[in-house]
Amino acid sequence: MKLLVFSDTHGHTGHLRAALQRHPDAAALFFLGDGLRDIEELEDTHPALRVYAVRGNCDYASFAPQDGLAAFDNVLFYYTHGHLLGVKAGYEQLYFAAKSRGADVALFGHTHRAFCEEWDGVTLFNPGTLSYPDASYGVIELANGKPTFRIEHL
Repeated sequence: MKLLVFSDTHGHTGHLRAALQRHPDAAALFFLGDGLRDIEELEDTHPALRVYAVRGNCDYASFAPQDGLAAFDNVLFYYTHGHLLGVKAGYEQLYFAAKSRGADVALFGHTHRAFCEEWDGVTLFNPGTLSYPDASYGVIELANGKPTFRIEHL
């Protein structure tokens, strides 16, 4: 099973579409905020794709949730934008938020920098940004309850 992770599109819908076209077999997509209008356009053109989205600090007047939980292949994902957890200053609050919810993976954005590291059984994963200058996104492959993570660039 393949999951895509996008964040911080900031109006670059062309990058969003290009990344999605590379992975027509994706089962679901996590959108980690700062471009909810961009993801709404994508949902209109790909109605069968399951989308899990949260709002970011630039998603003004949005009623989308600030975080969420989703399970795939016995792996529990905690997902959030990260600004309310201070991810630009460190990942401790993110780690504890995920750990306290029993999550195996914490997905986050906000920093515009790709990151993947395991902290005491919780994988912290940031896909980077789909806006300029270095457009990147995340791909998670699940097989028998084991996730593998990679960053791809446009």
